[in-house]
Amino acid sequence: MRRRPTRTVFLRGAGKALLLVHLVREKVLSLVVSTSRGKAHRLCSGAAARQARHASEAGLREIAGAYQEMTPLTLRLLVIDDHCVPGTLDRDLFAPRRPAYKVRCRIRLTAYYTSSLPPSDTIDAILTAGDRPLSPIPFTHGHDGTGTELVPGPPGDRVRAGHVLDWDHPGRTLPEPEEAHRVYRRVHEPPHATVAGVRHQHGVVYRLTLPADDYYRVPRRP
Repeated sequence: MRRRPTRTVFLRGAGKALLLVHLVREKVLSLVVSTSRGKAHRLCSGAAARQARHASEAGLREIAGAYQEMTPLTLRLLVIDDHCVPGTLDRDLFAPRRPAYKVRCRIRLTAYYTSSLPPSDTIDAILTAGDRPLSPIPFTHGHDGTGTELVPGPPGDRVRAGHVLDWDHPGRTLPEPEEAHRVYRRVHEPPHATVAGVRHQHGVVYRLTLPADDYYRVPRRP
């Protein structure tokens, strides 16, 4: 029976020891530079975060309201997801990279509407509203090459300036809002409304998803 060379055994043992040291170092560094969930929650609950959150949500609600005021759309359901993420140790290729922030927060608004007009007339009215000077609605009859034209088709491919508008089609209806996972705050108005319920009561459902707004960030000192 051949004996394993002592040098090979030593090198393998040294390699395992170095790997263990590296893992311990990474763990310690992560604990030192990463923001704990408790501290992140305190930062997200502070006055500065609340003020920024209120301003961001108000701006998004104003845009969603403009679609109702300027078009045949009637707002039936509003879903707001507020995510706050603590800064954690990251990697840049093979080297650890310290987070640039202690916490950052972003908010996303999705609005569900119905219309008293057929889809073709509703879409034309939306385009007409977007044609107006200084309109907050980016969809227009003209196409300048910076986005996808708003024309009837499968849901999900009407995009302009970050606004995504889609609606029910025969055989393909809009789903319920996705389940909220690890969100700091979720707003669901009215609380018990569902897309299926809105559709059953009012007909074709239109969904507007606005660009997420990074409204709050606490930088980490170098």
